[in-house]
Amino acid sequence: MQLGLEGKVAIVTGGSKGIGQATALGFLAEGASVVVCARGKEALEETVQLAGQHGEGRIVGIQADLTDGQAIKAVVQKCHDTFGRVDILVNNAGSARPGDFLTLPDDAWTDDWTLKFFGYVRMAREVLPIMKQQGTGVVINIIGTGALKPMGSYMIGGAANAALNHFTKALADEGAKHGVRVVGINPGPILTERLEKFLSTFSAGNSREEALKKMTPLGRVGESAEVADLILFMASPRAAFIHGANITIDGGANPGLMG
Repeated sequence: MQLGLEGKVAIVTGGSKGIGQATALGFLAEGASVVVCARGKEALEETVQLAGQHGEGRIVGIQADLTDGQAIKAVVQKCHDTFGRVDILVNNAGSARPGDFLTLPDDAWTDDWTLKFFGYVRMAREVLPIMKQQGTGVVINIIGTGALKPMGSYMIGGAANAALNHFTKALADEGAKHGVRVVGINPGPILTERLEKFLSTFSAGNSREEALKKMTPLGRVGESAEVADLILFMASPRAAFIHGANITIDGGANPGLMG
């Protein structure tokens, strides 16, 4: 299927590893140009190197801490200065820590929300005027299924995800006035460095292999490339009538009627 992304320009936050990296490389393969940003310089350089000659002149890596509003402005400005437009924003940077409600301090909540929630809000607010002027654009928020399955051990992330699901729909209402589509994607268990890091929290004493198998009815966790494929489709003209939706990709792990 031809996605029609040739010549498009995308910003992918958290683009140095996992879902973000797979998405950035996917955009390049479809003929788009990409600005990737993340905190880690070495991982960013690795992503640019993976693009190789295929991405020459079409990928820019920017080291940026997206808890800093000025850094967000700088990323968007660099993208616009380099490529002349911003067609797609993939908000993907940031995660929230699990932990016991009674022991996690206020700083844990404010730090994680500043990146995961407010980082998304600020980035969207920065690109929207550009997209408004263009008369077109797509914002895709990579959120997570924590909003759909409340857990006492994951309150910070679950609450942020719930807020981002709401924000996505509200931003879609605003974006529609300016020709901007907005979509949320809620990945479930995806085999990333982050999942490996927190696996012990959810393993309930099982081995790594057993824990991964039990995470979904399909008996496996997802791959970053599978989420990236969904992101690319949602960013493309093929998905032009999908707007204001929060779409779950979790191998059936969420049994609820919503999401």
